[in-house]
Amino acid sequence: MWRRDSLAAVSAGALRDIFARVAEHGVDLVVLVNQPHAWDGIANPFALLPHQDSVDMSAHLRFDHAGGDAIGRVLSPSMRARLRTKERKLQHLAGYRYVQPTSTDEIDRLLESFFALKSAHMAAQGLGNVFAEPGVTAFLRAACQARLPDGRPLIEIHALEGGGEVLALFGATVDDYRFSSMFNTYTLGENARHSPGLVLLMHMVAACAERGLRSFDIGVGRAHYKSFFCREPDPLFDTFLPLTGVGRLAALAFGGAFAGKRVIKQNAALWSAVRTLRRVRARG
Repeated sequence: MWRRDSLAAVSAGALRDIFARVAEHGVDLVVLVNQPHAWDGIANPFALLPHQDSVDMSAHLRFDHAGGDAIGRVLSPSMRARLRTKERKLQHLAGYRYVQPTSTDEIDRLLESFFALKSAHMAAQGLGNVFAEPGVTAFLRAACQARLPDGRPLIEIHALEGGGEVLALFGATVDDYRFSSMFNTYTLGENARHSPGLVLLMHMVAACAERGLRSFDIGVGRAHYKSFFCREPDPLFDTFLPLTGVGRLAALAFGGAFAGKRVIKQNAALWSAVRTLRRVRARG
């Protein structure tokens, strides 16, 4: 599935044959969510199977490398001015810097701050902390410390620091052509009013353009800040493929639940109500 030269030959029948062999191991249902219809110009063969629109979608920024200021081509003049004013305020903090850590100690230190901040954010929103599940933090630490054969990090960390705290942090996977954010957080302190997450994104976009990457995305999900930088849509789809009779019942349940969630998220009033209820529940 990862070989570009073989993807065009994959048929729906071939995929069903593969999953028929999977069913022999006691699997009832295959659930594949948030799949892109295409990646770097290559069609996703899983779209040949029955599928439905995903709950969320994604979007990306394409670099044209026509010269000049990458941020100037992405953000409006007023937005650039606002963020530069905010960064000037952050620059007054002791030790302010944009950093891409490379040492083991530095990576671990930044991840510790990330886990603490993410836990606080999720609790405030009434969401379960997925990073508290057994083995997750150890897995993420190992992945961030791992290196590819060419020496590049498996997961890049980009962060803003200042005033003795991590102001914002993004973790991403990067290949020769695309930067894709995987996880992020920002401070809950007073400095949050200076939008350190958006300031960090400015640095990241500029760095990606300088590296010659072709595109940049901030991951799947609905968040207003993403639209400042990524405006080209990446529609996604879900596959609920039953392999047994029990799987057919489960596929109907999954498909209906995900379709209902999509309707709620696409309705601003309903989605706002859900988020408010979560916050109320979090406050007890």
